[in-house]
Amino acid sequence: MSNVLEFRPNCAHVDSLADCREALEPAVMRILSEAIGRGYPPAEAAMVVADIADDYILMLARQLRR
Repeated sequence: MSNVLEFRPNCAHVDSLADCREALEPAVMRILSEAIGRGYPPAEAAMVVADIADDYILMLARQLRR
């Protein structure tokens, strides 16, 4: 299994990814905080957000095949 930290320096979009994360992280943290406030365990809330993101990535991959 490759180490993500080893990959990042070689990625052409490192700055773009960092900028995107900086822009989106506060919104994602608000979503997680709201879910936790509604009684969902933090790990479960985080897993659901990751699962939604994964579903979106798979949808994008299917669109690229067309």
